[in-house]
Amino acid sequence: MKKLVFNSLIILILLLGLANVSSSENQSKTVNLMIDMDILASPTQEEVFAAESNLLEMRNEMEKRDLKATFFSTYDVITTRIRLRLTEIGRSPNFELAFSGNNSNEKISAKSYAEQKSILERSRKAVENCRVCGKNEILASGFSPQSFDQNNDTYRILDEMGIQYNAGFQEGVIFAPGHQDDAWPYLMEGHNFYAVPVSTYSLSDKKVPLHDRYFKDNGLTSSQWYDALAGKFSEAQNNDEPVVIALTASISGNGEYLDVLTQFLDLVATQDASFVTTMDLVNMSRQKGYHPPAPAGKVCTTCGQEDEKSIEIGVVVASNNTTDVATIDSASITKN
Repeated sequence: MKKLVFNSLIILILLLGLANVSSSENQSKTVNLMIDMDILASPTQEEVFAAESNLLEMRNEMEKRDLKATFFSTYDVITTRIRLRLTEIGRSPNFELAFSGNNSNEKISAKSYAEQKSILERSRKAVENCRVCGKNEILASGFSPQSFDQNNDTYRILDEMGIQYNAGFQEGVIFAPGHQDDAWPYLMEGHNFYAVPVSTYSLSDKKVPLHDRYFKDNGLTSSQWYDALAGKFSEAQNNDEPVVIALTASISGNGEYLDVLTQFLDLVATQDASFVTTMDLVNMSRQKGYHPPAPAGKVCTTCGQEDEKSIEIGVVVASNNTTDVATIDSASITKN
C-alpha cells in the first residue's frame, strides 16, 4: 500500500512538471518589428545619405542576428537613392517591404476618397517596384497610415485594393469596438482586412505605445524606452501575447536609441524569442503557418520574363504622438 501511494506521488509530481514545461512552451515569445523608413520633406543630399545610413544600421542589426522584420516606406522615400536599399531588403526572405502613403506625418483622413485612393495606389505601386526585374516580385498585402490617421474612406479603399491588414491601431488605445483588450491581430468587422495593434505599456498608470517616436517626442529617456521594451516582453510572455514594436529609422537608426535596440535584441535572444514579419503575425492569428508563395512561371510585370520566385510582402507603418484612448468604428476615430 505504501509503495502504491509513493508511486502515485511520483507520477503526480512528474505530471505537474510536464504541465509546467508545457505551459512555459506555450508562452508567447513572438516579436514583430515594424520599421518606418522616414525622411524629411525635400531633403538635401546630406539628409538622404543620413536617412540611408539609418536604414542600413537597422537592417544590419537584423541581419547579423538572422531576424525577421517589416520595413515600410512612403512614396517620397522611394523617389530617392534609398529605393536601391529597399530593393536589396525586398530580396531577403526574412524581410517584408511596406507602403504607408505619400509622405511622413501625412493626414490622409483630410483627403477626399479620390485623393486617398490615388495616394494609396501610387504608394503601393512604388513599393512593389522595389524589385529586381526577372528575379523577384513584391506583392504588397498590408497597410498602416501615418500618425494612425484614417477614416471610413481609407477602409473602403483598402478593401477595394485587396489589402490583408492595417496596422493603424494600438492595443487598448486605438481599437475597433469590442477589441480594447486585443493584442493579436483581429478581423475588422464589416471589412476584409485584419487590424494589427501596436503593443502598449503602462507608464505612470497610462498606456503608451511601444513606438520610439512617442517616447522621444514626449521627452522620455532612452532608458525608459528600454525599460518599456523589456517590461512588455516579460509581460507579454505571461499573457501569451505578441510584442509589436514600431520603430522609426531616423530615431532608432542612430545614437542612444540604436544602442537600446541592440541591447533589447540581445536580451530577447537569450530568451529564445521568435521574430516574425507582420504578415506572419496576421497568419498566426488565423492559426495557420505562413509560407511566402513561390509560384512557378510567374511573369514579371515589367519585362515580361519569367520570375524565379514570387515573394508576398506585408505592409506596415506606425507613427503617432497621441495616447488618448480611442475607439474606431466603420466611419471614424472617436476620442474618449
